[in-house]
Amino acid sequence: MTPSGFAQDDDVAISRVWKVSIEGNETFEDIVIKNVISNEAPSPLKKLIFWKMVGHRLNENEVKRDVIRIERFYQRRGFDDVRVSYRIEELNKTWRKEVIFEIIENAPIRIRSVDFTLSVSDRDSAFIKTNDEINELKNDLPFKTGQRYETANKSEIEGRLVGLFKNQGFPYAQSTIQANVDSSAKTADVTFLNELGPRARFDSVLVENADNFEEKYVVRETGIKRGHVFSERKIRDAQREVFSHHMLRFALVSIPDQPKDSTINVLIRVREMPQRSVELLGGIGNLTRLDDGFADAYKLFRGQASWTHRNVRGRGERFNITGRASAIEQRLSMNYLFPYLYNTKSSLNISPFWEHKLEPSYEIYRGGATTSFLYQYSSNFTSAVSYEYSQNNETTQNSQVSLPDSIVAYNVSSFNMNAYYTKNFRRGREGWSLQPFWDLSGLFGESSFSFQKAGLDTRKFTMLTDYLVLAKRLNFAGIYYSKQDSLPSDVRIYNGGTNSVRGWNRHELGPKRAILNEDGAFDRYVPIGGRATLSFTAELRLDLSDLLKRFGIAVFLDGGQVWRNFMSMGTTPLQYGAGGGFRYQSPIGPIRIDIAYKLNPTDEDLRIYQGVNYGSAWNRWGLHFSIGQAF
Repeated sequence: MTPSGFAQDDDVAISRVWKVSIEGNETFEDIVIKNVISNEAPSPLKKLIFWKMVGHRLNENEVKRDVIRIERFYQRRGFDDVRVSYRIEELNKTWRKEVIFEIIENAPIRIRSVDFTLSVSDRDSAFIKTNDEINELKNDLPFKTGQRYETANKSEIEGRLVGLFKNQGFPYAQSTIQANVDSSAKTADVTFLNELGPRARFDSVLVENADNFEEKYVVRETGIKRGHVFSERKIRDAQREVFSHHMLRFALVSIPDQPKDSTINVLIRVREMPQRSVELLGGIGNLTRLDDGFADAYKLFRGQASWTHRNVRGRGERFNITGRASAIEQRLSMNYLFPYLYNTKSSLNISPFWEHKLEPSYEIYRGGATTSFLYQYSSNFTSAVSYEYSQNNETTQNSQVSLPDSIVAYNVSSFNMNAYYTKNFRRGREGWSLQPFWDLSGLFGESSFSFQKAGLDTRKFTMLTDYLVLAKRLNFAGIYYSKQDSLPSDVRIYNGGTNSVRGWNRHELGPKRAILNEDGAFDRYVPIGGRATLSFTAELRLDLSDLLKRFGIAVFLDGGQVWRNFMSMGTTPLQYGAGGGFRYQSPIGPIRIDIAYKLNPTDEDLRIYQGVNYGSAWNRWGLHFSIGQAF
């Protein structure tokens, strides 16, 4: 009897596609053609499951359909006489089959001439003649004399033309590409026919289903002004702005049926969010803070509760109260959002807060308020300017030892400027982002401390295969000016932890100070931070969904350092941590477990004090559990 899950004997095994090959293709790469057919070889991960038969079951009718798919792929790209055939060969096992597609391309159809026509009223013809975008397009048409005539691009080019004309004020524009093909001569004469219709301006903006949120505020969020020239880009921007408003759970901006005229109406259909809501969240974390083992298990748990009132004053403003609590951090904050300040792209946040934090080397109580002005220039670029004033009370955690630069009470008055820019960004898959910041504290002498801090975080994601992503991150920050020699612990810069250099626990990378107990014996090291930091991460993320649904693994190399000041950067080398972890794609985000090994730890990292080792082998390791990717 054949055990369950194991392959049957070769003579009764079901034939499966183990390899797909392309022959005779001169114009297109194998991978391009394989993307248009149904048959495919099993992935390398699936091939590792040697005790199972993997791959598609061989279906010769489906292979014949793939022949037709390849022929149509070539024909849509100018090869009207392409010929495609196939053969099936047996590999090292009788059930493993190789499907080979043989292609004879023959000569393609070439474009002999190109003509571009515009049908527009006399009133708008002068605008067309002087419009730079339209003239640039006419001089750079996608179809060129001598190129292949590819009907595959026909719909895309027509769409680009219509989009261009609609963004220049012609809502009823239509573009058609016609071609006179001589198949015997292998030539095509191409004509662009463009019917533009009247150039229009916005008139009325109508709103449906706005019950509590007044229509005038919905219209305001669109940014559409009566009398402005119509633009499809403005319609897309209006859709994004209205849909992103916190008061609306659904919004659709459209152009209703209407006579073709020089004015155009806009229709907005909306569905409102409930005006008041309560949200409760819970979770676990902070594995690195379990100093006394299971006795500290309560430190794992954290919770958050928030109450939100939308449409305050009937103007779409939002008021929110949030409380967050764990054994090492408690925070209560209020937030008042003005979603429209000067225009749809700008907003204002006012947020008073109180918090208590228990960091590895210090404890702090803070209370104050932050006022932030946000401006979303585009979907890729956002900037913010904020001002924070806070009263702080900071103490060391060890009552027997007072850190020399600890300051019990002080205030901070700080301006912060930051920006966020992305390019071709799909978080965790591909693209890149930049996020700089600049802090200016005590500019006018109103703060206990005067300092300036700046930094940059940059990330890049590259898809190496459908299953493998290379993620890279570089981060640096520094306090490049300080009027005082000593700064509070909460102002200084730290590194290490779940989302940075993972061989180290939270804040534990960099300079440390020994803490002695009341008997004068060594107790522990605590991080003291610094004024400059640099860290980087290179991480390979492998999706294992073919083997284990929703699971993945990652391997990474982290590096970084915290320096007491810029002058010491050349004297203290970077430290590195290497490791790996598991990922599970849960409904609330990737659940992540990482373990990392310190490659070049210091004596302080290993708890070695005056030549005596007070640590264990576990001091070389960092274990992290969290929800969400490291970056």
